[in-house]
Amino acid sequence: MKVKVSVDEDLCTACALCYDELPEVYEDRGDGIAKVKDDVGGDGAVIEGEIAEKASEISEECPSGALVTEVIEE
Repeated sequence: MKVKVSVDEDLCTACALCYDELPEVYEDRGDGIAKVKDDVGGDGAVIEGEIAEKASEISEECPSGALVTEVIEE
């Protein structure tokens, strides 16, 4: 599986779910709001494999709907 990941910072409520559960992809930008890590490729990065599956799951769990994952390849 390959997914494109991003964070809608306007919707993010700083609940920390994403960067607590998947610190390989997401981090706190400094004020609690999440962002895709720069070393992963930043907003719009494409990730694959197990980490992509986990990102997709976490996106569904995000209470504010701020995590965006677009499936590129199953």
